[in-house]
Amino acid sequence: AFVYMMMMAILFFLSFFILKFIFKKEKSFFHSRKYLYTSFLISMITVITLSIYGTIHANILYVKNYDVTIHKEAKKKDFNIVLFADLHLGYSVSYPTVKNVVEKTNKMKPDLVLIAGDIFDNDYESVHNPDKIRKELKKIKAKYGVYAVFGNHDIKEKLFAGFSMQKKENAYRDPKMEEFLTKANIKILDDESTIIADSFYLVGRLDEEKTGNGTKERKSMKELTKNQKKDLPLVVLEHEPKHLQESVDAGASLHLAGHTHDGQFFPLNITGGLFFENPYGKYQKDTMTSIVTSGVGVYGPNIRVGTNSEIVRIKLHFKKDKA
Repeated sequence: AFVYMMMMAILFFLSFFILKFIFKKEKSFFHSRKYLYTSFLISMITVITLSIYGTIHANILYVKNYDVTIHKEAKKKDFNIVLFADLHLGYSVSYPTVKNVVEKTNKMKPDLVLIAGDIFDNDYESVHNPDKIRKELKKIKAKYGVYAVFGNHDIKEKLFAGFSMQKKENAYRDPKMEEFLTKANIKILDDESTIIADSFYLVGRLDEEKTGNGTKERKSMKELTKNQKKDLPLVVLEHEPKHLQESVDAGASLHLAGHTHDGQFFPLNITGGLFFENPYGKYQKDTMTSIVTSGVGVYGPNIRVGTNSEIVRIKLHFKKDKA
């Protein structure tokens, strides 16, 4: 609401000069009660309308589809992957949202489900009825399992107005978070890799911003892939879509992430490119495809304007080029 009030103030400030110098309106007109009241009324109606729309829209879950071909050979030629991120379980997101995610996921009959971090909203204790949510997540059906990485909000820390009030080295993950996911049959990849269906490596990275284990830094892609066979395709799962070139250099063909929320609400959704090479959607980085989801939940205000809450379905194909 504050952001939109500021935008409306700027808009009316600009209109003051446009009307004054282009249409030659008299100065007294802008100092009249009628002009001030009209400006205030239009501003309030706009802000309230956007807030109501944004709140309703934030609770509508969409499915975004992508088709990706990796030009390498694999034992299984086609995969149906469901990716979601940024549940932010806690203050804004609870059981109904999770139930919706699980139902939509299972309806797509995925081979593999991947969760790209920020599963919790900083405080495990803020999750309402965690056992019910855990049992719901356990209902996800995927032939090759459900894998997850943690994000920068999957830690216990003190916040003020949404901003962290403690140092990175003091930001530790609540053990209850890992226990929650393990009981939900969700496998956590903390700077680890696994082979999916003898077809490709899946590397799950610790969050770069906040690893959740104090001063420990995450491993480099070079370290994570040093013992891997170079003929098998490589898929990278991490929370923040940073350092894409590092994944390319390690031989990754697909990079999956969340974190950005696609800005969550206008006008932040048009500034993402200032901070991320790929702030949202599908992006080709050399031989690697990057996919960033806008996420399921919200951070801060339960509002989305100009962006969608979503889960992603990826039709992944392996096709080796003919020599």
